[in-house]
Amino acid sequence: MAGFQWTVIAAGDDGPGPRSRHGFAHDRQAMATVLVGGIVWERGELCSDTWELDEGGWHRIDGSPLPPARHRGGMVYDSHRGCCVLFGGQASNWSMLGDTWLYANRRWHQPRRGWFVSRPAPRCGHSLAFDEEEGVVVPFGGIAQGDRSLDDTWLFDGSKWRRIDGDAPPARRYAAFAYDLSLKGCILHGGSADGHGAWQFDDTWLFRDRRWTQLPFDTDCRDDHGVGYHFVASRLLMLEGLGAQRGLLVREPDGWHTAEVKPLHPRHQCAPLAWDATLNGLVLHGGEARHGGPQMGATLLLTQAPTEAPVRQ
Repeated sequence: MAGFQWTVIAAGDDGPGPRSRHGFAHDRQAMATVLVGGIVWERGELCSDTWELDEGGWHRIDGSPLPPARHRGGMVYDSHRGCCVLFGGQASNWSMLGDTWLYANRRWHQPRRGWFVSRPAPRCGHSLAFDEEEGVVVPFGGIAQGDRSLDDTWLFDGSKWRRIDGDAPPARRYAAFAYDLSLKGCILHGGSADGHGAWQFDDTWLFRDRRWTQLPFDTDCRDDHGVGYHFVASRLLMLEGLGAQRGLLVREPDGWHTAEVKPLHPRHQCAPLAWDATLNGLVLHGGEARHGGPQMGATLLLTQAPTEAPVRQ
């Protein structure tokens, strides 16, 4: 298949600026990619701002209420209800958050708490994906208060939470998680059992029909890595994150393979990917070169490289 190429589409003051560990999703209804929160190491502070990226560039969204400042929360787009869903994260006082926020029409609001008979425990560093087949948000794992890694799976249908019991991947944090259109399920890869990457995972799991299945292909260990489905290539793509060799991986039917990508961008971790339908590629903003910085401030677009025409002899 054809390779891929990175293009810088915004940098410097033309956007949210250097940060990492933010919420990131593409709002298909508004045709804009949404960024919320994150951490800025240079200032030593968490963010609570919201930004939208559309054809005119990045725009800060003002108004209230806004979700409290956080990093390491999870955000996905709920295509069945036309809104972004933000769940959890770590607050400015380093406590864990267990709140749920919905974003649509440039406004945030919270579902009525009375609807939640049960809900996930507060956490950060969890994995979040939207199951297009089932029409539900799926969080897995993360970190509970006291630095304990979790192994629970939940579903959110826009009004209520439901826990899914049964076999599941081992407890972990910072795993990559995204919906794979070809498999009609959510793919989870890697992560770490601890906060320092000393016990990383190299396994791949499929969540489909509300059940977990381990897939028989692994790659190198990594965590804090971005993953997203590239609709032009019809493939799931995965970045390096922490601990992996440089390069881009693509999921083929028999497992993960190295994909050709130019130019080879600086290593990014703690920066999620989102498919932007208006830009026809996967978008990434910010990230960290290593744990705790330095941070990047550019917005990158990953597109499929044009196929070169054969040279006539």
